[in-house]
Amino acid sequence: MSKLLFIRLLLISGTSYVISVLLFAILPDNPNYWRYIFPAMICATLGIDVTYNVSNIFITTSMPKARQGLAGAFINSILFVGISVFLGFADLAVTQTADRGKKESYKVAFQMSIALAGAGLLIMFVGVKIGKAKSDLTIEEKEELERELTRRRTTEAMSEPQ
Repeated sequence: MSKLLFIRLLLISGTSYVISVLLFAILPDNPNYWRYIFPAMICATLGIDVTYNVSNIFITTSMPKARQGLAGAFINSILFVGISVFLGFADLAVTQTADRGKKESYKVAFQMSIALAGAGLLIMFVGVKIGKAKSDLTIEEKEELERELTRRRTTEAMSEPQ
């Protein structure tokens, strides 16, 4: 897969996050499910699924086979710690603005989510460098090939008359 495809996928997923919380932030008093809620949920699903899969592909394939499970576990841990921390911030925003009423305090949480999703989108493109995905030998296969070449060179050197 090309580098450009993965960058586009990350752009789509990051934009989907922003659209998802934006739709909830601008929700009218009597919202139409098909105009607001359904597209917001589709965007939220698209955002997490694409980001999760692209990050897993790049992180786990850059690790040796023996460490790929560990890399996957690390990705899951970071994901859920992040969800927990920022859910706490959203709850703090709602409780600190409870005097504005339930709808307005939730709107504050969604506005904070828009800012965080936008920051995540910006970080994705400024701080994350994606190399071209290519079919290459695994680390174990490269090590095995190197050992085989070394063994052959040693055997050839020993068998040559001096």
